[in-house]
Amino acid sequence: MNSSALRILREVEKSGEISLAGAIRLAKPCHTSHLDQYPLALLLEEGYLGMTINDTPPSGAERMREFSLATTLHMLSLPKNERGETQYLGIISTGSIDPKNERVFLKAKGALYLDERRQKRRDRFWFFVLGLAAGVLATIVSAWLRRQLGLP
Repeated sequence: MNSSALRILREVEKSGEISLAGAIRLAKPCHTSHLDQYPLALLLEEGYLGMTINDTPPSGAERMREFSLATTLHMLSLPKNERGETQYLGIISTGSIDPKNERVFLKAKGALYLDERRQKRRDRFWFFVLGLAAGVLATIVSAWLRRQLGLP
């Protein structure tokens, strides 16, 4: 999982849920396009996170769900024109969804992933400590045995 997706997942875990606008802002703005929203879109599509709006891709785009969702999320972050429309990539949206009022929440798969990641980190730490202790102990025992047996 890349750092942007992990940051979003951890932030949602801290609070249990955050606003959709907050989740959209957590994306690292590298491209200032829908490309910035792929980490959030992938987390939503893979079931790590859930949101209070139901995003169904337009007909014909069922096989491009991530692209469709990333585009939708980016459009929610764009300002509306004087007619109340948002335009992006030739798509015109007149939707009334306010991302500040919608929520993104942690799902079971996301909680399990973060827990497993923490457990692996703890395991690595303890394996390192035990390996280091075993090495130091083996060196001490070896030196003691050499001294006891009078070996050089």
